[in-house]
Formats: sequence, structure tokens, C-alpha cells
Amino acid sequence: MLATVHADRGTGPAVVYVPGIDGTGELLLGTAARLAARFRLVCLRYQTAPGAADYARLAASVADCLQALGIERAVLLAESFGGGVALHTVLARPERIAGLALVNTFARFPSRLRLAATRLVAPCVPRPLFALGRRLGGVHALFGARREADAVREFRALAGAHFDRGYRLRLRLLAGLDLRARLGEITQPALVVVGTQDRVVAPAAGRTLHAGLPRARLEIVDGGGHALLPLASLPWAEWLAGLLSRAGSA
Repeated sequence: MLATVHADRGTGPAVVYVPGIDGTGELLLGTAARLAARFRLVCLRYQTAPGAADYARLAASVADCLQALGIERAVLLAESFGGGVALHTVLARPERIAGLALVNTFARFPSRLRLAATRLVAPCVPRPLFALGRRLGGVHALFGARREADAVREFRALAGAHFDRGYRLRLRLLAGLDLRARLGEITQPALVVVGTQDRVVAPAAGRTLHAGLPRARLEIVDGGGHALLPLASLPWAEWLAGLLSRAGSA
């Protein structure tokens, strides 16, 4: 499995979006345009490829994308599953990473029983049933009380990812992820953003990240669900500019 470039737009300091388990690179929704107005925004996506499917290969492919685009250093903006990819990347290639913005993510996935159940059920879910479940329950599952009409409308307009082979491989990677003991090795500044109503990743996982990363700042979004990045009311551009400033890359 590899990370590849889905979109590259805007100018300025480089911000690279490392997507969650859907892997499409599209779930920034309207925030993509808002960030591209201030930064060079590169959106990655995951592609199944022959060979190993592990975090080491994903991290190497993120670094390869930066090199191919001529980006010497970048902030990684990672959510959910993408947090593990970002953490592996900064540990393997620290010279390429200026900072980390980690949104509703983890060093170890906290809900182990739910993860095991999802891995068991996923291969049995046909695409039409997945699409129906996403349409009927996706907004409730991903957006907390702090939802916005534009973000919900844009989310519903996307087809979304199915429980295909790539998705199931990413579920398998989650089961083996545990970087809690290595967080202290990361010297880059970090921003950890946690929604208090996240139904996918327990907010305590974000607090563990914040406690383990030596240069982390924590932002708590009251009423925020798992999908925080599409919310226009949150100051993403300002938060990222502050992170770049702390990294000395403004």
C-alpha cells in the first residue's frame, strides 16, 4: 500500500493532508479551498499496490511524494488512521517534517473490541449496503453536535470508500499500531485537536498523544465529532500558521 498525490494546489508553506481510513483524500471538503488560499496544500490518498502493506512502506511513500513535488519540509495534517502514518513518517524521516497537526487520532487505536468486530464484518458487507449505511448513519457517526449544514451537504455528496481490500488492509494495520513508547522521540512541534463527541476515536486517545509528544499543544473542540476538519467555524488556517511559526518555517 502506498500514499500517492491526490491534489496539489495553492502556494506558500507546504501542508500535506494525510487522510483517515477512507483513504480518498477528499474529506477535507470545503476546508481544502480555505487552506489552499494560504498554503500549498497537498492531499494524499492511499493506493493498494503489490508488496508489503505496512506503516513503514506508507511512511516511505509519503516522503517519496514530498521529494517528487520538490517539498523539502512540510507540516503533516493527519486525521484518524492518518495519524499513525504521520507518526511513522516523522520517526523515519524527521528532516522532511516541520510539524504535525493531529486531528482525532491516536498512537494506539483505543476501541479494540470494535476494531476486531469491524475487521470481522467488513468483508461481508456488499457495496450497496455500505452506501446505504453511510447515507443513513454517516452524519450521525461522524459529526457531533457542532455540525454545519455546508459540511454535511458536501459529505453526503461524496460516494465514500467501500470496505474494499485496501480498507481491510488499513484495518489490519490499525490492529498492530502502538507508538506510545516512541512519542518522546518526536521533537517537531505538534498540534493535537480533539472533539469531545468523537464516536470513532475516544477523546482520551488524543490526550495521550498530547501528553506523550514533547512539543504538543492541545485544542479541545466542544461538541465536535470525528469529522472536525470540514468545519468552517474552526480556525484551521490560523492553527496551522501558528504551528509553522513554532517550527520556524513561517
